[in-house]
Amino acid sequence: MTEEEAARWMLREYDEFGFIYQEAAAGHLFQLNDEKLAYFDRSSNLCVGKGVLAIFNRLTPTAVYERSGKFWRRRLETDQPGRQQ
Repeated sequence: MTEEEAARWMLREYDEFGFIYQEAAAGHLFQLNDEKLAYFDRSSNLCVGKGVLAIFNRLTPTAVYERSGKFWRRRLETDQPGRQQ
């Protein structure tokens, strides 16, 4: 799977459910055994690959990242400006 394909998979999940959890996305992508798709950071957290994330962010310009819950979701009227909430 390429980074583009991985980001589009994330987009399909996001579109279907209205949100996607970072841990679930990274876990799914990690099973593909490609560090470009998912990797462990210095704190041993499983993360979505930086290239995948950049493409996903480009594909979802109105999505916000809920830091407390570690997931991307659709923007609400009550959200502050910016991508992270």
